[in-house]
Amino acid sequence: MAFQVTEVQRVLKGADYPMDGKQLAALAKKNGAGDDLVGALKGVGKANGPNEVMKELKGDLGGSTPGGNKSEHREYKETGQPAFQVNEVQKYLKGADYPMDGTELAALAEKNGAGDDLTGALKGVGRANGPNEVMKQLKEHLGGRPGA
Repeated sequence: MAFQVTEVQRVLKGADYPMDGKQLAALAKKNGAGDDLVGALKGVGKANGPNEVMKELKGDLGGSTPGGNKSEHREYKETGQPAFQVNEVQKYLKGADYPMDGTELAALAEKNGAGDDLTGALKGVGRANGPNEVMKQLKEHLGGRPGA
């Protein structure tokens, strides 16, 4: 079983080093650690500090973060029109030499492989002195589901 470093640190709060595995396990249990982590800590030798505990547990570290992966539950706004992510727009505007107007931005994006939806949206951009101004003018097109 793998454990998160932050989880181990939480259950070892109040440790008074040096401590051996038996003492660490007892403290962890008192602080609400699960049986798997308590068992792993029992196998730790004498540790003079948290770094030594982590070194001994290193093969057991790196488990999934409690609470799941929030990126899997990302919410996107419905724009009702072509929508783009900021990093997607920036990728297609790589090499921009500001100030530029919408026609120039659209041509650059097309050269960099952008699709018709993005080049069409960029054509509606007025003169922009930098990427922030482009993003402000495209704001109603930003934040939609990638690839939508």
